[in-house]
Amino acid sequence: MRDDRLDAAPLDARAFGRVRQLIQETSGIVLGDHRTDMLRSRLARRMAATGCPDLPAYLDVLGGPGGGEERMQLVSAVTINVTQFFREAPHFELLRDEVIGARNPAQPLRIWSAGCSTGEEAWSIAMTLAAAGLETGEAAVLGTDINRGVLARAATACYRTSELRPVPALLRRRFIAPVPGGGQIARTLQERVGFRPLNLIADWPFRAMFDAIFCRNVAIYFDAATQARLWTRLLGVLRPGGWLFLGHAERLPESLLAQVRYLGRTAYVKHPAAATP
Repeated sequence: MRDDRLDAAPLDARAFGRVRQLIQETSGIVLGDHRTDMLRSRLARRMAATGCPDLPAYLDVLGGPGGGEERMQLVSAVTINVTQFFREAPHFELLRDEVIGARNPAQPLRIWSAGCSTGEEAWSIAMTLAAAGLETGEAAVLGTDINRGVLARAATACYRTSELRPVPALLRRRFIAPVPGGGQIARTLQERVGFRPLNLIADWPFRAMFDAIFCRNVAIYFDAATQARLWTRLLGVLRPGGWLFLGHAERLPESLLAQVRYLGRTAYVKHPAAATP
């Protein structure tokens, strides 16, 4: 049932601006004017869920005891979760031909899918690793996202037939078991992929470095300063010689280019001697 409490009432511009500010402070996500209608709709849902009669009352919830959990619920409600298997295929070719080819056999590969949404990117990485002959224990994939709802979907490893169409036929036969209406990722791949919630602008719990990081079409929702901080931190947890893959519209700023070699196709390799910030 549609909740019209924001659509029917005049918009409290000050309160609405404060909500936008809280979303940015919590997640880094900048919601421009072109996304006002979307935000109004998602706010109406959260106000209904929390029993708030108007926007100022909802702001009291966001700022009150336990407000941190509701802020995360709101952030999850406004995140954009557009993804697909093997999106931007040249990155997976580089993963197969360069990252895997240059690995140290004595050291398991660690690959991070940052902002993994419903998991298609992480599973695409896992399929690429397995197709190249890497066994469980020789490589591990971590998928993280701020939205716990999409992570729960990713962890099921189940996808509709339409969602699985981008998977090459050979990989689909090898790594996806048919289930009614779609398919499920093979158990052997599930053993090498883990999902966990993570806010990219908060503290990171990592103790080890990554050999490759996929952070694609995530920073486009941040402002320039937040983007620069994120990319600096990503390079900080990337091994020397490791690979960073960004979205097709994303580029590292000039201030970070001394640390990397640009390979085109929004792929960067961290210089072996690059200092960790």
